[in-house]
Amino acid sequence: MKSLFNAKERQEIIDRIASLNEGSEREWGKMSVSQMLLHAQAPIKVGIGELKLHRNLIFMILGPIIKKKLMKEEPFEKNLPTHKSFIVSFDPNLEAEKQNLINLINKFDAQKDSLAIKHPIFGKMSTQQWDVLLWKHTDHHLRQFGV
Repeated sequence: MKSLFNAKERQEIIDRIASLNEGSEREWGKMSVSQMLLHAQAPIKVGIGELKLHRNLIFMILGPIIKKKLMKEEPFEKNLPTHKSFIVSFDPNLEAEKQNLINLINKFDAQKDSLAIKHPIFGKMSTQQWDVLLWKHTDHHLRQFGV
């Protein structure tokens, strides 16, 4: 599994982000490219403690089951449901959100020793599990736009 903590692999994902433009077309889903870039920032913000999500009973029960499935080697499936706070309903500035996502990826790497211990849906998470989750989520959405 690739890692955001590996400098070469992190740069690979940053280069993929940088290659996106207004003409980048989605292969599935509903988000525009700029919406996707803002959406992709949310789980990173959760990991570094900048975004707090509220837990509910359904997620407390299903979270560990979902986490186990998401930690597998396979890429995320297309059209998975998303947490309501991760939904972007406006079109943000593409270039600004590209840079914001890149900055957050670098911040995630810099804060790898102080990541949130508990995920609001998946429960206790190790640094490695955060890395897997965030790599796969970011990769999933970059593949969504063909990069």
